[in-house]
Amino acid sequence: MRIFEAILLLLCIVFIILPILFKNRASKKIELSIIVFFLITHLIFEGYRWQMIPTYCILLIVLFSIYKQYLLIKGNWISKSIILFFLFLFLLIGYTLPTVLPVFTLLKPTGNYKIGSKYIHLKTERDEDITKNLNDKRELMIKVWYPAIIKNEKKEPYLNEGDRISFAKKYGLPKTTFKYLNYIETNTYLAPKVANEKFPVLIFSHGYYSKASGYYAVIEEIVSKGYIVFNINHTYESTGTLFPDKSLKLYNLEYDKNHISNKKMAEMAWKMRQAYTNAKNEKERLIASDFALKNYFSVVVCKRWSKDISTVINNLENWNKNSFLKNHLDISKIGVFGHSQGGSSAGQAILDDKRITAGINIDGIQWGNMIDSVLTKPFLNISSDWKYPHPNYNKYAYKNGSTAVFYNAKIIGTGHSNFMDIPLIINTPFLSEAGKINVKKAYEITSFLTTSFFDITLKNKKLNLLKRANTYKNLKLTKN
Repeated sequence: MRIFEAILLLLCIVFIILPILFKNRASKKIELSIIVFFLITHLIFEGYRWQMIPTYCILLIVLFSIYKQYLLIKGNWISKSIILFFLFLFLLIGYTLPTVLPVFTLLKPTGNYKIGSKYIHLKTERDEDITKNLNDKRELMIKVWYPAIIKNEKKEPYLNEGDRISFAKKYGLPKTTFKYLNYIETNTYLAPKVANEKFPVLIFSHGYYSKASGYYAVIEEIVSKGYIVFNINHTYESTGTLFPDKSLKLYNLEYDKNHISNKKMAEMAWKMRQAYTNAKNEKERLIASDFALKNYFSVVVCKRWSKDISTVINNLENWNKNSFLKNHLDISKIGVFGHSQGGSSAGQAILDDKRITAGINIDGIQWGNMIDSVLTKPFLNISSDWKYPHPNYNKYAYKNGSTAVFYNAKIIGTGHSNFMDIPLIINTPFLSEAGKINVKKAYEITSFLTTSFFDITLKNKKLNLLKRANTYKNLKLTKN
């Protein structure tokens, strides 16, 4: 809770209890003035948000009771108990809502560069696999984050309108639910000039059915260290994609029903887990993993997103000549990374596209043919702290290793969402699926691993990543 929000809640408690404890109190003008002063101060400096509605309601009741000199808690002990129960239930809700859905603070980037962003609308000649219209072609919105020269530009709002509306629709909430995110201050400026240098290129792929740009905590830090990040929004497979004409293409529920959330895939997922869990030895676990990694529907998604990544790479040379990025892209140094499904897609892309220099999979199961492949490019696999009986498919997916450097990292205490902004938006691990680790520490370690790895592989910096990793007690890192 913000400071004046907490004060308002405290005032509710105080002015409910005071009449019970003290019959002789200050004049009602003083009490009314105190409440009104802090309410107005809150609205001016912090602003209204719907999470505070229960507190506002109690304040109005308290104001009315003071003005009318009406005793809220009265009657026999049963009546008093019932009234107190409902008042404090409302107070509990008044505390919970703004605490669970807070106005949070993003980490301040530690790099030397300020951060800007612009969107690119990329139209392709590839058929759109997800819609039924045979004439549809694949279109992508890409958010470009880049080191910037800041003059008088304003900071961008946290998440665009499409991200907010589609995120709300995913959970059946009113589309205005996340309007309060206007109070979040980002570290990214709206469309400034690119800093006067050439920068390595990173292409980022988000998690399945997630907010495409909901990774500020990690991406802002990476860009501040001197990288240009092309944040792909995989159309119909994120929560939603907002296009320049204001059209919003939401996650395609019909496609999901026909291909993913159906009986066949549910049975396959159950059999995959059972086969892995019941395996008696390494050979049987390898057989179970091989079947899962090659046959589950995520393989199809992985290959489609790998093509999206390659499509972006196809356009880099043109953008480096004919866009706001002119002469700022070092297209000889291309890295790919992603989270969850996006992480496995980054792994697939490094197999599919020779132009990629290095890649990172952040907590994604490596679907596809990696299990039969030998990597020839530097790679980093970052895992959250999965517990038994979660199958460790990646142990077998990467069994052949790499002819280049290969790192395996596990961040102790993290959950799958700790690499996204979700634990900031939803401040309770039970709902956000975050781990026990301090939320900002998880971002710090993830950013450290990502920037250090790309500094070594794209910027040719002489860093001892294993030695530097020892400074983090929550990080287990091995090099193969």
